[in-house]
Amino acid sequence: MIHSTYGFIGVLLTRASKMRERTTSTIYIVLGILLLFSGMNVLLHAQELEVDVAPATTTVYDYDEDVIDGAFYFRLMCWNCHAAQSRGGRAPDLFKAQWLYGWTDDGIYQTVFNGLPGTQMQKFGDKLSDEAIEMIVGYVRSEQAKAAGVSLDELKSDEEWTPYMEGDVKAGEEIFFSEGYACGKCHTVHGRGATGTGSEIGPDMTYVARTRSLQFIVESILNPRAYIAPEYEMLTIVTKDGEEITGRKQYLYDHRDRENPDVVQILDESGKLWTTYFKKDLKSISVPQAGVMPENFADILSVKQMHDLLAYLSTLK
Repeated sequence: MIHSTYGFIGVLLTRASKMRERTTSTIYIVLGILLLFSGMNVLLHAQELEVDVAPATTTVYDYDEDVIDGAFYFRLMCWNCHAAQSRGGRAPDLFKAQWLYGWTDDGIYQTVFNGLPGTQMQKFGDKLSDEAIEMIVGYVRSEQAKAAGVSLDELKSDEEWTPYMEGDVKAGEEIFFSEGYACGKCHTVHGRGATGTGSEIGPDMTYVARTRSLQFIVESILNPRAYIAPEYEMLTIVTKDGEEITGRKQYLYDHRDRENPDVVQILDESGKLWTTYFKKDLKSISVPQAGVMPENFADILSVKQMHDLLAYLSTLK
């Protein structure tokens, strides 16, 4: 039929070109016939074309629908900062298994909804619905559980844990910034404390009560080596000249977020200077046996002081 159609069209065009005495309306008639035959041809083959272009597919998902929607919102709003190869530099890698412990569902929700003023974490409460934020929470939790190789249903939540003694917030603040306990030497609260180049030795504590449960905070004080965020891990390097340097590590990445295997950066104890070292110039790289944070707070803090400190930290949200 296609060949016969084209033949008929060719005849019409030949005759039309020879008939110069005909008016322009005749040409329009010819064009109309062309369109008519072309349309009929497409209709006759429409079903065949549709099958070729869009074959049926069957996709099986392991997540429930809310988690799938949460993945969509996360990739739309959060992916660039929280899920690149260089994650931990611009923003924490929320897919790491460690985040599964000590960060409550409500903490994640509040962080997404309100943002973290003074940081690059913007407020999404005015951009996303409550339901969409809840989906993001579900997706993040699901990915964390997958990374840890556990089921969310098997985890015992510590969200309801509360101190058994009331603390004094003001006294706790004094402990935090005192010379003796020196928490403020490595940590910052609303710009007060360790303010080097913005890359302090320890995490910013301004919103710690929003992002970590009280139980996790207590455990981190009493046993600081139990969990160290990857972006705050320490390294000890020894150069070929015999110089030994211990500080917070950082790796460099290229424009494709690939780690540079030849160099490492170390932040000195003042939190002000990053120094780049070529690995070929180093004799050894190791994890120091002792961390920066003291590990004897259980001995040097009384029960009352511990609760005062916890009372102060619980206000940081």
